[in-house]
Amino acid sequence: MTPLLIAEGIKIKNAEIVLDKGESITLDYSALPHKYNFLLCLPQNHTEQIMQKRFEEMGGDVQYNTRLVSLTNKKDGTIEAVIEKDGKQHAEVFDAVIGADGVNSRVRQQMGVKLEEHSYRNKWSAAEFDSKDWPHSQEEIQYFLGKGGKFAVVIPLGGSRYRSVANTDDAMACISGKYTVDQLHFNNAFDVSVRNAKDYQKGNIFLAGDAAHAYPPVGVQGGMNLGIKDASSLARRIAEDDTKGYTRERRAASAVTIRESEIVVRIAGLKNPFMTSARDKAFNTAAGIKAIKKQILKESLGA
Repeated sequence: MTPLLIAEGIKIKNAEIVLDKGESITLDYSALPHKYNFLLCLPQNHTEQIMQKRFEEMGGDVQYNTRLVSLTNKKDGTIEAVIEKDGKQHAEVFDAVIGADGVNSRVRQQMGVKLEEHSYRNKWSAAEFDSKDWPHSQEEIQYFLGKGGKFAVVIPLGGSRYRSVANTDDAMACISGKYTVDQLHFNNAFDVSVRNAKDYQKGNIFLAGDAAHAYPPVGVQGGMNLGIKDASSLARRIAEDDTKGYTRERRAASAVTIRESEIVVRIAGLKNPFMTSARDKAFNTAAGIKAIKKQILKESLGA
């Protein structure tokens, strides 16, 4: 799986933090003594295609136009699922059910699991655009810290296409520098909620990915990455018949990621000019201290 993803993705060797006054700080991932000392950027639909192909090669079956209607725990420990496919309902029995069905998870609803959650007041946004004269390297992502607490992250997607995610309703608004937008594919605003399910399992029904947790789309260890870690842990535990510790392990891991993402949001989104100045000075100081810089790099890569 890893070689397939690496072959398709873009290896990101640097992260550049562009401060409000035009100064920038560069983090060099390749400086880490690690086999995978880079970030891998790959559009989510490509990642899903690769994972589906590998899943099917291993005997799996992906079915579309299918939705879950209900789940019922049976006395023998199995689960009866009523499934609707192409408008027709039928029942199937499973040894285990894994709900990786997103923030509005039907599996979570059927489990009766509640969420600990709160929402950000302001809208966030995401955009994809083409720029042939983008002034930064294809091997680099940028964090633009603007005035008034605005910030954006720009990620290369290959060729001349880029994705921007921002804490405002316009993902293009706080990208600084000279560049031309040749084509804007979309620029959509959305609400951001912080969610963490109180339980990730009930009997042999489990939650993973966005069905279990959601948080601001910042940093590099969230989103699909954390969901894949959930799946890896659960697969190992099912194989070893040791699923009782799944909630404890993965809920703790998601709590750390949620906390770290919210810290990034607060620091990057500072509005007070004095606090912003202090933040920028702290960034410059930290970038000059080898041990701190190394730790930041390790946290970013999950190494």
